[in-house]
Amino acid sequence: MPTDLLEEQQLPRSVVRHRPIAPDVLTQHVKTPRASRARRHYEPHTTGGPPSVAARPRRQAPAPGTWLIYVVLGMLMTMALLWIGQSVFAWSQQTLDDLRNGRPRTTHVDHAVGHEKSLTKTHFVAMNLDGAVYIIEMPGGSPSTSRLLVGPRLVGPGADLAPVSLSFPGDAQHPDLLVEVHGIEVKFRNTGNAYEPAL
Repeated sequence: MPTDLLEEQQLPRSVVRHRPIAPDVLTQHVKTPRASRARRHYEPHTTGGPPSVAARPRRQAPAPGTWLIYVVLGMLMTMALLWIGQSVFAWSQQTLDDLRNGRPRTTHVDHAVGHEKSLTKTHFVAMNLDGAVYIIEMPGGSPSTSRLLVGPRLVGPGADLAPVSLSFPGDAQHPDLLVEVHGIEVKFRNTGNAYEPAL
């Protein structure tokens, strides 16, 4: 047995020297990697690659004053919403007063105050005529003895549209008359047969 073959059998396979392959064999047995296993490399500046590999625009860091713009915009939007809310509230309140009290603002109340000549209650009409408040008292059973009470004079924007409310505090048989309008209260004292301004 030749010595080379003995050495090859005794040595481990990792040590065995490989014999060079002839050049003509190389041209016949060229192996190319499978398409499924081959990794395609896409250049970042080219198109046509998958979205994960295609070039993406870089996110730029926000400018130092960007947060200030958002804060100012938020404040402006809040102010606009508050202004719109107040306008809607004022409009709805005025529309409600128009439906209830009309124009000029007029309030009708029936109440027994001790000035009646019959079982009919006294009728009160309170009006706001361009800021001047007038109350007409028509005693029950005797409308010919009607009396005019002069209330407060209102000034300022919206004074002519302020509704007048009447209430009757005090004694149940001869209650006083309390006039409330535009945040002002005026009291008329019941003398038993008429009303006089309370001092």
